[in-house]
Amino acid sequence: MKLAVIPNYQINECAAALERVCEALRARSIDYLVPQDTVFPPSDLEACLSSCDAAIALGGDGTILHCAKRAAAFDKPVLGINSGRLGFMAGLELNELDELDRLLSGDYTVERRMLLDVSVSGADGEVQCRALNEAVVSRGALSRMIEVTVQNGGSPVAAYQADGVIVATPTGSTAYSLSAGGPMVDPSLNCLLLTPICPHSLHTRPYLFHENAELVLTTDHRPDVTVFVTVDGEEAIPVPEDGVVRIKRSATQATLIRLKERSFYEILDQKLLNGKG
Repeated sequence: MKLAVIPNYQINECAAALERVCEALRARSIDYLVPQDTVFPPSDLEACLSSCDAAIALGGDGTILHCAKRAAAFDKPVLGINSGRLGFMAGLELNELDELDRLLSGDYTVERRMLLDVSVSGADGEVQCRALNEAVVSRGALSRMIEVTVQNGGSPVAAYQADGVIVATPTGSTAYSLSAGGPMVDPSLNCLLLTPICPHSLHTRPYLFHENAELVLTTDHRPDVTVFVTVDGEEAIPVPEDGVVRIKRSATQATLIRLKERSFYEILDQKLLNGKG
């Protein structure tokens, strides 16, 4: 087995964590490579992912999310090792590196995680991207509400006066959507979550859609308001005046390696409910 170890040097003490991981791999005679670029994401990330059997993402949830999404294009599984704060998506903590023995013996499981295909189209063309957590349609810098109209398969769903709306995967249900009042969803399910952000209504609630739903979102456009689609907190795409946002389940899935037998609910209790980290 050949591993690509992808560290996030923006995290404090990442260099020390990287040395611990590499030392543990060398002790087990596991072949590995590390990107030459010391920024995150590294410019040679795709080259590393294409030449390995699996990847280790060393950092917090953002690091693991980014690596898992990029690795999905190569159908490569990712083991997240937490050197950040929460590490909700991580398979191991830094004090659990002895569990790496299970990589050699094949004593591990993999989790398939749903991705979203997101497109923003207008008169000037179309921008496409992919989300593992969520796509957020929201206002720009000015603190003014926008109106977002949502359809599913041509049928109207809702029209919100709000700061925006979140369309999330089950993986993303414990991220921004949770903070906005959305439900926590077992990531083994395949579905789409629609959660409004600060809606100007007493009766607005989140929606849960079938995995084959195709959501179409449009917004009102005023000269003094800019609307963006933010994907996984990594990239912001401006929505043009005639723009249409389409979101659906992707045919591609991300794959996470699990070396420990812990259910989603155990992780939820440890990381979020009790705040033990």
